Amino acid sequence: MKLITYSTKHNGITLLELMVTIAIVAIISQLSMWFFPDFLALNRADNQVNLLHRNINYARLYAIENSTYVTLCALKNNECQEGDWEEQISLFIDNDKSTSLNNDELMLSTFEHTHEFDSLEYPREALTFRPDGSLNGFQNGTFIYCPNSDKANLEGLALSVSQTGRIRIKSTDKCQKK
Repeated sequence: MKLITYSTKHNGITLLELMVTIAIVAIISQLSMWFFPDFLALNRADNQVNLLHRNINYARLYAIENSTYVTLCALKNNECQEGDWEEQISLFIDNDKSTSLNNDELMLSTFEHTHEFDSLEYPREALTFRPDGSLNGFQNGTFIYCPNSDKANLEGLALSVSQTGRIRIKSTDKCQKK
C-alpha cells in the first residue's frame, strides 16, 4: 500500500501576516515612546555624573602626581562661583589656594554645563585637592544631579566626595517632589 501525501511549499508570507506584524510593531513602538523622554533624561544624568566623576578623579590624581593644589569649580571671570555648578566647570592648578585662576596658573580641563532641563547642586563653591589627594579645608559634600528638574518625577544621582577625596555614586530621591 502506498501512502499519498500532499505537500505545499510556501515561498513567502501572505498579506494578512504582513499586516498583523506591522500592527504589532506599531503598537509596541507607540507604547515605548511614552517612556523614551525619561530614558533619555536618565541616560543624560548618568553621562554627566560619570563625566564629573572622571574629572574629580583626574584632579585628585594630578594633585598627587605633581605635588600641587588642583581646584575644580564653576569659573566666572576667573573666580569660582558658589551655586553655579550648572554652568561650565573648570579644572585648574591653584598654587595659591585662592580658588581663582591667576595668570601663572594652568587650566587643565573644562567640561560643558548640564542640560537646560537638569540641575546640578553642590554645597560648596569649589573642590581643591591637596598634594596628598585629600580635600583642602571642609570642602567635602554631595553633588546632586536631577534630570528633568522641572517635572521632578525621576530619581536623581548623588556623587559624594569625602574629605580624603574618595568618591561614591548612588541614586537619590531628593529630586522628587513630595
